[in-house]
Amino acid sequence: MLFISSTFRLSTVKHKSSRTTCLLKRIIRYSSSHNNKKDGGPSADKLKAIPFAQHVKAAEQTFQDYHGKGFFSARIPKTKLPEEVFLPFWVVSATVHSAIEQAQVGRRVLKTRYNPATKQNETRWETEWAWVPQKHSFTRDYNPLGHSGLQIYASHRYRRGLVSHITTGPALENAVPFTPSLLDKTPTLDNDSSATRKVDPFSIYPATALRFAKTYIQDTEYSLADKFLRDFYSMDETRLVKLNIQLENVKVSPVYYATFIFTVEYLGRRLRTFINGHDLSVGGIKTYNWERVAGVSAIGMATTMAITGGIGWGGISGSFWLGIVLPTIATSFLAMYYPILSLYVRDILREREIKSIAQDQKIWDEDWVRAYAAFEDQERRRSWREERTNHSSWYENNSSYNTGGGDSKGYYRVLGVSPSATQADIQSAFRGLAMKYHPDRFTSDEEKKQAKVKFQEISAAYSVLRDVKKRKNYDRTGRE
Repeated sequence: MLFISSTFRLSTVKHKSSRTTCLLKRIIRYSSSHNNKKDGGPSADKLKAIPFAQHVKAAEQTFQDYHGKGFFSARIPKTKLPEEVFLPFWVVSATVHSAIEQAQVGRRVLKTRYNPATKQNETRWETEWAWVPQKHSFTRDYNPLGHSGLQIYASHRYRRGLVSHITTGPALENAVPFTPSLLDKTPTLDNDSSATRKVDPFSIYPATALRFAKTYIQDTEYSLADKFLRDFYSMDETRLVKLNIQLENVKVSPVYYATFIFTVEYLGRRLRTFINGHDLSVGGIKTYNWERVAGVSAIGMATTMAITGGIGWGGISGSFWLGIVLPTIATSFLAMYYPILSLYVRDILREREIKSIAQDQKIWDEDWVRAYAAFEDQERRRSWREERTNHSSWYENNSSYNTGGGDSKGYYRVLGVSPSATQADIQSAFRGLAMKYHPDRFTSDEEKKQAKVKFQEISAAYSVLRDVKKRKNYDRTGRE
């Protein structure tokens, strides 16, 4: 099997121009040896890459904007030119069949119960649960163009949570075969014309990437199932949801991402910012202006102390030191050392991840490891968009209907919403009005009587508008 070697051949090309004496060219050497399959990485004939399309000056401006915008942001002074590196990613696509095998849906309702402790009737929200009466099945195309969570950084050299942010743009649509010419760096006035781009090798096996992708798909399916059940049954909550998820047409493809990497020194640690060399998507740890944080904290705590009258003991001195000075120092230190603490936490997560992949299959090629096909995935993305559009149309048809029948009985007016209100708007309006006009909130008989009439009007309106079919019929005909 073919693989990328870590050995490079340098070739010097002399030019007649007096300005340019040589050009350093890096060439990837491929080997057909199978003995080093384990350490070689994915097959060279399957490698694709997203080329550099942005000038380094554009990357520098993106870097400055990322770290300089915002009142609390600390503007980082210009550093040396960034590294231009191709970072390895596995991109995953699959067709997913999921079925809701069981679930409960619940509606929050107001209940009045007698409390022996207070010897009073108390009203509170409770959830009434019911089992979903039927199974629901879905088929969706998952592809990396529509799901950045399926673009998985394939190395441990840098921290995954920071690098992953460069996958949020459309750059993947422009992947091309990975050829040595992509390593040529365009000379500028600020850099050495002999400099070349680097390549970060694959160190995570495709089986590990597929495991990460399955976790992402599972989380997404449960989230979509929760939303579907709440919308379809006009309910407020779900629980005990059980899904059967099956994957087919699974493809895992190796793709190199063109990346500008900026490195700055901060409190003895290196902070890196990653910028996609094609669409300028950016990720990295931000630094914060601790002086501004301290100033805002001091003003906020001083205002709080003045309004509340202090911390309650220690007098003015106690309020000053414990109520203002101590919180201000704590917040300023947190702002200053947040990047270092973030790196520490990310390093712990990286070590755990490295240990977790010990049992994954350690081979580079399987039937589902293929070259990334941009056209095919674009078609899959088109299908995905159509599915999303159809889903949106379904949702709109179930939450905002044609109002040709008018509000003949004043149901929308009673709830204080427009005929185009969503189901969530209607539920929210009902809850607020039901709490306001519930008869148990009033003491005099006259007030209870008026509240009861109002509560009945609200309940009658909600009983129609919360039901998708009843609301559609009411909007069309003006009748229930």
